[in-house]
Amino acid sequence: MSVTLFIVGKETTPFTPLKELLNTYAIETVFVQKTQTIVNKQNAEGFVFLENTQAEEWISSSHPPLPSLLLPESFPPPIPFKKLAESGMRLMPRETDGHFLAKLLFLDMELHRFPKSIASLDHKTQQSMLSIFEEFRHTLGEVHLQLNTLMAQLYKHPNAEKTRLEFRAIVHRLAGSAGSYGFMALSKIARALEHAIDKQETSKIHNLSQEFLEMLSLLLPHKTHEPPLSKTFLIYAPNQQTRNQYLHGFQSLNFNTVWGMDWAECWKLAQSYALSGAILYMDNLPLSSWPPLFEALGSSPAFAALPKHLVKHHPNEAEKTCAAQLGCQGLGTPPATFEEMAQMLQEKGE
Repeated sequence: MSVTLFIVGKETTPFTPLKELLNTYAIETVFVQKTQTIVNKQNAEGFVFLENTQAEEWISSSHPPLPSLLLPESFPPPIPFKKLAESGMRLMPRETDGHFLAKLLFLDMELHRFPKSIASLDHKTQQSMLSIFEEFRHTLGEVHLQLNTLMAQLYKHPNAEKTRLEFRAIVHRLAGSAGSYGFMALSKIARALEHAIDKQETSKIHNLSQEFLEMLSLLLPHKTHEPPLSKTFLIYAPNQQTRNQYLHGFQSLNFNTVWGMDWAECWKLAQSYALSGAILYMDNLPLSSWPPLFEALGSSPAFAALPKHLVKHHPNEAEKTCAAQLGCQGLGTPPATFEEMAQMLQEKGE
């Protein structure tokens, strides 16, 4: 089923690749100048805002909330993070990887669609179904970790029959449950992966597994691991490979992790959890935006007080100096040594 995502702002060439990627998820994109022209249309399932004014007007309106993303002209926008976080609007720099944005928008809309699909049911049944749905989401952290481990084993030993069958059984189970909750693209990829496993098509298994795990990871609830009495770290990394390195690296040390998929969500998570530190991925941000971004994030006393370690490929001296001036504990190249980073952030947080 095709759904419509409205992009509010002037159509420019750099957004053509994003439109094409979204089309692969059966998301039709339409450029409009003002939200007022389309608010009454029933097929509006989400918005991407390219202009700060339009985004702020939408946040202040009384319209029902819809999945929405702000890609501001300059980063960060002059909109209070509190407003963005409370509205649920995601905030990303325009340089963010288009594949990540497409998947994020798609799954945001599918997550939004599930409550709508049961709206006609009585209240008690709705609550029961939502509860089951949340239970399903909270099992995904362990399943995601299991699949990563099995995929690594299969990559090393593609003919290991026991590993292959265990991997297939989990994928088969997820294909059914994902379809039941309306995540049809995830279910479709899972079915294709099952077929590739049956045919023992090694290259296809590897490619489809990566795609499947990335989409699955975007469905995870904020907490992915919660051992008793552990330290908790916030991770921001709009890149699947980097995020997995940090999630699994810290989990191997028995630390709890929470992760934000956008900057407004990171601000909100700092209010919600007793964090020991934050690891923030900076590759998609020009250096000029770092000081205003940290000033805006600092409107949260909890975020301001948080020990922070920045992560960036090939950091230069100017970036290292800026990180130090912003009060960060370090600027490293991913993947960093998890033990050293955890120790440094813990010491600063105590």
